[in-house]
Amino acid sequence: MDYGQILRRAWQITWKYKFLWVFGIAIALCRGQGGGGGNFNFRSNFSNRGQMGGDVPISPEVLRQFEQFINSPAFVGLIIGLIVFVLILTLLSIAVGAFARGALVRSVNRLENGDDMDFSGAWQEGKASFRPLFWFEFILNLPMLVIGLSILALVFFVFYNFLQQGFFEMQRLPDEVLQQFLMMMPVAVVGFCFLICLSVILQLLIAIFTVFGSRAIALEGYGVTAAFGRAWQVFSKNLAPIILFALILFGISLVIGIIIAIPIAISVGIIAAMGIGAAVSGLWPLLIVLIIGMTALIVLIVAIVGGIYRVFAETLWTLVYRQLVGLVPKPSLEDDSPFGASELTPP
Repeated sequence: MDYGQILRRAWQITWKYKFLWVFGIAIALCRGQGGGGGNFNFRSNFSNRGQMGGDVPISPEVLRQFEQFINSPAFVGLIIGLIVFVLILTLLSIAVGAFARGALVRSVNRLENGDDMDFSGAWQEGKASFRPLFWFEFILNLPMLVIGLSILALVFFVFYNFLQQGFFEMQRLPDEVLQQFLMMMPVAVVGFCFLICLSVILQLLIAIFTVFGSRAIALEGYGVTAAFGRAWQVFSKNLAPIILFALILFGISLVIGIIIAIPIAISVGIIAAMGIGAAVSGLWPLLIVLIIGMTALIVLIVAIVGGIYRVFAETLWTLVYRQLVGLVPKPSLEDDSPFGASELTPP
């Protein structure tokens, strides 16, 4: 396998066929750079009690109303609504990501088979493999969804127990609350660490199956279930080149991240200085505009650069997959359908 040639060809396709960037940006926005996650930070004003003379930062009346809300049916409805919203957003993300990945993979395969491609043709390619890719990625994302909801449930359990035990409304922790705290926290920490470690392992497996399983479906016509076996077969038999290309992509993504971070950090510093000036001067509308503008600019830059990188990465893995499984251009295209050149029957 000519590693240099594959890398050069992947970049040539990425730069020449810029309509593919639309699908790369869609993947970058929906799937992120290897997944998303929450940053649960439980810092509070209680860490400053020593500097506040033991005063309660929140009035008992506010805490009482908050506790009533948590114990009310409205809170249960809010939790259910949030779960439904997360599920809908997850399904939408999976759908867009599956469509875009199918369009990219099949379009690159068509280009390597000597076909001419444009945005319309790439869109049709995405439609051709959408359904099996959607269900494939849906199955892949189920464990991470369960882990994410479990982490949120664990966080809520800890917070709710703190509230029930009066942790937030007492100046000092009584012995029974301290005992409850000491009994609960080790379990919570162990459970949280277990879920994090499990998510890391699952993310690695998901990456492997996403790269090779999606191409087994899009390029070789495998079904959803059979694609898992095919993906593992291709991965396990070609560890050396796959690990090498993965390390190359990791290095490229690291360099891109550093390059993006520098101008973003400078922009954030400039906007922060301007925002402080606006806040001191009482120009709150200007501060809000600056924050919105800065956020939009950062998202735009990250989306575009991340989208281009996703096109390069998806193209690279498609070229590698073609080499590993022996897909070669056909000498002639006798099928009149726009998808005939990329539909291969699995062995």
